[in-house]
Amino acid sequence: MTRFLATAAVLVALTSAPGARADGLASTDTLATDTGRIVVHAVHHASFLLEWDDLVIAVDPVGDARDFLRLGRPHVVLVTHRHGDHFDADMIRTLASDHNVVITPLDIAESIPACEAVLLVNGDTHTVGDLAVTAVPAYNHTPERLAFHPRGRDNGYLLERRGVRVYVSGDTEDIPEQADLAPVDAAFLCMNLPWTMSVDQAARAVAMVAPRVLYPYHLRHRDGSHADLDRLDALLDDRVAVRRLAWY
Repeated sequence: MTRFLATAAVLVALTSAPGARADGLASTDTLATDTGRIVVHAVHHASFLLEWDDLVIAVDPVGDARDFLRLGRPHVVLVTHRHGDHFDADMIRTLASDHNVVITPLDIAESIPACEAVLLVNGDTHTVGDLAVTAVPAYNHTPERLAFHPRGRDNGYLLERRGVRVYVSGDTEDIPEQADLAPVDAAFLCMNLPWTMSVDQAARAVAMVAPRVLYPYHLRHRDGSHADLDRLDALLDDRVAVRRLAWY
């Protein structure tokens, strides 16, 4: 399903991108806002870059360092939690410098002792220039999933800059704290089983977060299949613009 949306807060446009695949999915998407633009660069699974005007933000960088240095060294590096598809200590050491900021949950600090990381717990905010980064809850509540992401350990992130708000879920289920974030201009929501959300849970999370643009990501289930985004489309309000990118 293709949806287009224009609001006072953010005007959204889907641009053609290099690297588009035979299935029509591209690896980049552009959000044009009242104050500039954000270019989303999907890297793989949970890893991506945000090119937010003059600021480059790397989220959960895992894989080939060249993918995260192609826009220059990121100004901000965000890590949501310790799992290997989100955190690579060697990668963080490669990307870190005296001229950027690495932001992680508290329990990751011991894994990157050589880095001057900013450690945030849920509710903390750190500013980098005019970017405010707030750590928000990310956890499992389904009984058989509780050990995957215990409450209070991991972070999602709310990014705010020049009146634009972007939510990065990290690994979580549909949790009541998401309603406190609404509305946001864009949301990156995970949905894979058994670790995070089902598609139905993701639809409930969307209803709480109220994004104008949704980027489904972190989509691969344990059995290798991917979340059913056609079903997600059918469950969502038409006011939400869904952007599918080439994560795999």
